[in-house]
Amino acid sequence: MRERLKETPGEEFYTQGLGASALLCSAPIWSSYKTLFIFLSLPLEIDTRPILEAAFKAGKNVFAPGVEDERLAFYPLGSLDDPFRRGPFGIREPDPGLNKSAAAGDFPALIITPGLAFDREGMRLGRGKAYYDRFFARLDDDGVKYTALGLCMDFQLVDKVPGGEKDKKMGGILTGKELYAI
Repeated sequence: MRERLKETPGEEFYTQGLGASALLCSAPIWSSYKTLFIFLSLPLEIDTRPILEAAFKAGKNVFAPGVEDERLAFYPLGSLDDPFRRGPFGIREPDPGLNKSAAAGDFPALIITPGLAFDREGMRLGRGKAYYDRFFARLDDDGVKYTALGLCMDFQLVDKVPGGEKDKKMGGILTGKELYAI
């Protein structure tokens, strides 16, 4: 999958991001949530800017992730022009010194989740550090309400993704071409 992503023309990431945004914004799940947790895409990931722009325009509460030690925390974003820092892996993330991380009062939320591959059973293959799986486990332990929606390029939706008991199943998968409910 990593090789396939490297071979994908750069404009395709934005094109599929636009398609995913249009599909999401026209789906009932979009209007069901006032709060959106979403990753800031890397160069070889489907572009999340169109969804972010739609969320700001719709007046949603938007949060983006940052890595703090071994845990993933989400911080509020007011716009795409907010101050960012480079996190421990060189990934752009909100500056944690400017805002408090999300708390129980920020839920229910729609959580747009990255992955290297997803399957139609809702299994997700991440990048191997288990940040999102641990984050979802904390949310489940706290009993907060959310829907996890995997976001990926259309070819990242595959027949089967290996999974274990600690892997969180997604509630749906969103690509540039379809929104698939699990």
